[in-house]
Amino acid sequence: MEDSSSPDTQRGTAVAGGWQARLPPAQWLLHYPREWLAHDVVAGVTLAAYGIPVSLAYASLAGVPPQYGIYCHLARGLAYALFGSSRQLAIGPTSAISMLVGVTIAGMAQGDPGRWASIAALTALLIAAMCVLAWLFRLSSLVNFISETVSSSPCSYRC
Repeated sequence: MEDSSSPDTQRGTAVAGGWQARLPPAQWLLHYPREWLAHDVVAGVTLAAYGIPVSLAYASLAGVPPQYGIYCHLARGLAYALFGSSRQLAIGPTSAISMLVGVTIAGMAQGDPGRWASIAALTALLIAAMCVLAWLFRLSSLVNFISETVSSSPCSYRC
C-alpha cells in the first residue's frame, strides 16, 4: 500500500507511468492548490506583458512580420506547458538567435518576402522537430556534459 503521507504524494509529484510520464502537467495538475491560482494568473499576465513585445522585436530581427512572433510565442508557450518538465522555466529565443536566423535567411530568400517567411517557418519546424526528438529520447541529460564554465560564462549571458 502506498504511503499517502509522503511529501511527494502530498505535493502531487508522485512518480507517474505511461502517458502521465510524457505529459508532466498530468502529474501535478490534479493536486494543484487553488490558493496558488491568483498568483499564477498574475505571473502569467506579467510574463505575457514582457513576452509579447519581446516576441514582436525578435520576429522583426529575424526579418519576418511581427505577428509571426506573437503566434510563435503562443504556440511555444502552450507546447511547453504541456510537455515541459519545469513549472518555473520560461523558454524562448534570444536576440542573437533571431539575428542569425534573419541574416542566414536573407541570403537564401533573395529579397522575396514570401520565400523569407517560408524559410523561417521551415527553420522553426525543423527546430521544433529536433526538440520533440530530444524530448522523446530524453536527451536532456546531455546538458550534464556541458562544462559549468561554458554554461555560466559571461558570454552566455550576453549572447
